[in-house]
Amino acid sequence: MKKTLLKSIIVTSYIYCLGYILFGFPNDTFVMRTITGVMSIIFSCSLLLKIPDNKKQKKVASGEK
Repeated sequence: MKKTLLKSIIVTSYIYCLGYILFGFPNDTFVMRTITGVMSIIFSCSLLLKIPDNKKQKKVASGEK
């Protein structure tokens, strides 16, 4: 349950950030800037945590230690 919820939040942040990058949301109020900031942090952190994990999986698949 928690894993599914976390993955759905990450996917939502991906969609939100990509939409913001591509289209730019015109409602630039304080609340929208806060939401954009939080979603961007989740997006960035999930990408940064995913990169080392992929490197580990490649090493394990190739048989290196």
